[in-house]
Amino acid sequence: MCRNDGLKDGYRTCCRSIKVKMESGCEEVTLEAEVTNKGALALYGRLGFIRAKWLFRHYLSGVDAFCLKLLFPRSDLHPFIHKD
Repeated sequence: MCRNDGLKDGYRTCCRSIKVKMESGCEEVTLEAEVTNKGALALYGRLGFIRAKWLFRHYLSGVDAFCLKLLFPRSDLHPFIHKD
């Protein structure tokens, strides 16, 4: 999913955060992004986030947002997945 060669800081930061969450046993990462923030939505899409929900007028400015989720596989459901 994430590599360190020639990537921008935002991508690297997201990758590190996702890795920490995975290693700590989280089942998913959830975040929000404005629907107008094309750069962020593209970045999160490349990282595997899905648009789980449309949040109408979510911000005080009246801008809508997406609730984005990245789901991690559960090793108890998939015995071939090993946590190291």
